[in-house]
Formats: sequence, C-alpha cells, structure tokens
Amino acid sequence: MSLLNDAEVIAAGDPEGMLDHLTGFSSQLREAAGIGEDCVISRSGSGISSVVVLGMGGSAIGGEFGQGYLYDRLRVPMQVVRDYCLPAHVGPDTLVITSSYSGNTEETLESYSRAVSRGAKPICFTTGGELARRANEAGHDVVAIAPGLPPRAALGYSLVPLLRILGRLGLAPDPSSEIDEGIEMATKLAEECGVARDLNSNPAKNLAEWLHGHVPVVYGSAPWVSVVATRWCGQFSENAKVVAHGNELPEMNHNEIVGWSAHSPLTDMARVLFLRDSEDHTRVARRIEITRESIASTGVLVRSIESRGVSRLARLLSLVVVGDFTSFYLAILNGADPTPVLPIDKLKSALAES
Repeated sequence: MSLLNDAEVIAAGDPEGMLDHLTGFSSQLREAAGIGEDCVISRSGSGISSVVVLGMGGSAIGGEFGQGYLYDRLRVPMQVVRDYCLPAHVGPDTLVITSSYSGNTEETLESYSRAVSRGAKPICFTTGGELARRANEAGHDVVAIAPGLPPRAALGYSLVPLLRILGRLGLAPDPSSEIDEGIEMATKLAEECGVARDLNSNPAKNLAEWLHGHVPVVYGSAPWVSVVATRWCGQFSENAKVVAHGNELPEMNHNEIVGWSAHSPLTDMARVLFLRDSEDHTRVARRIEITRESIASTGVLVRSIESRGVSRLARLLSLVVVGDFTSFYLAILNGADPTPVLPIDKLKSALAES
C-alpha cells in the first residue's frame, strides 16, 4: 500500500499543519475577497500610468498571478519587482503595491523606501512588522491580512485583494464573478485532492507518486499559465524540498528544447509536466504537442495537466490547488516536513549578522 493512502503516516509527516492551509484555501479566498472589498484606499484611479508590485517569494506570487491574469485586461502596464531596486519610471503616477507577509522582507523594505522617495504613495499588503510601522507613520494605506501562515500558503491574501483594488480603481474589470467561481473550484479540488481520497482517484497523490525520485520540470504557456508553472516549482522546492525547473512556451521552443536530446543528463532524472489551458493560443497548443513528442522521444516520461473551470481565474486556481497538494504529498514521500524552510532561515540570519 502506498504511504499516501495511510492517513496516520501523512499526519505524522506534517507536524506543523501544512495540510490545513491547503484544505482551507477556498476559505482564505473568500476572506481575501472581503478584505479587498472593505479595505480603505485613499487614492483614485485617475492619473495612474502604471502598476508596480514589490515583493519577494510567496509575497510576490500574488502579483505575478495578477500580472498574468490581467495581461490583456489591465489598462496600464504592470510589473512585479523582486529586488532591492526600482525601474526608472516609478514615480507619483505609479500605483505601488508593496507586499510583504511578515512586513520585514529586506529587499521589499528597501524598494518601498525608494518608491516613497520618488513621490509614490504605496498600498501595503502585510500582517504587520516594519512595513506596517513605516506605512502607518507615513499615512500610506495598509491592507491588513491574516497572520500565522507561511507566506507561500497566503496566495489568496496577496492575489484577491489586489484584483479587487484594481477593479475598484477602474484599472481592470470587476473580478467578482471569477472570484466566486474560483472559490467553488478550489473547494471542489481540495476535496478531490484530500487525504480521504485514495491514490487511484486522487490526482495530486497520483502525480506525487509519479514524480517521486525525479526532478520535476514544469512548462506552461505565456502569459498566465507560465505563472502557475513558477508556482509549482516554488512549492516543490519549499514543501517537498526538491529542486524543480520551469519555463514558458513559446520561448523555450527557441532555446531550451535543444537541451532535450538523447544525450541529455536529465533523461534518467527528470519527469516533465505540461500545464494546459483552454485559452492556450492555437499555435502554442500545437507547439506543446510537438515539444511533448520531442521530449518523450528521448525516453523522458511526460504528462499533461489540464486546467478546469470556465473563467480564467478559476482555471488558474484549479492548477494551483493540484500543484500545492502534489508538492505536499511529494514531501510526505520524501520524508520531509513540508512547512520549515531552514535554508531560508539560515540565509536571513547570516544576512542579519553581516
């Protein structure tokens, strides 16, 4: 019997309760929608020439999702900055969203300070910390989100209020109906991927078994499915404690595809996943088919994962839920506690001392 069909083994391997965060994702989305609707935003949408989201790691992924989801819907350019520095165009006419779950992310605090020095009035998403202190002192808007989660498990809080605020400012369409469908989809898939479902009827357990002992390589189409591929790789690294690689199509067809040859050292190590969506460009869909055949011809095993739902947001969230649960079950198979991220903690401690 697979370890993943043993609820006691799973519980023992998850002492800090990552599974609770995954199963509660739909509730988080619902709460986040309320936060985005009720939060006080002092500025109007007039005069905004661009949107910049400042953040790192799990606090930035909501911005990445928003950028991809709104790629052809947002009326001004949007950029996610994962760095200490800022693009030259950031100024008073830039809507700066500063996202730091802890409120103490050093890269984000520095880029926030740079934005303020250029006349921007950021909106800050945080649970508190130094960011909240500085924002409150400066009179900047603070969107207070629930504490007590690993930042990567707080995607709903970094994404949904952002979409709500952009809609309220008239920069993007009202996302309400898509959020509602996304909540329903997350609820449904959390049940399908839950511990009570056995390996044969559970897509996440089945996929984790298939990936166990291999390097996950995840591909998705630009501009929105590729963001989910990034999410999957991050979750594999932080939850399952394995290195994963991701890229996007059509770009990888112009370079990386050449690396998949009969002589590639990855042939025996990798398992390749293509994330598919009904809005994939017709030519990209054909490229995926050809690329899949090319990689499979080298002996590498390949699978496709289809998004589910009607609206774009629901479909993206369907892939998120499956990927998050897969990374959790892969952690159990690896004998790794999915919650701690000790190398990150050690890095932060070393930086604090330097």
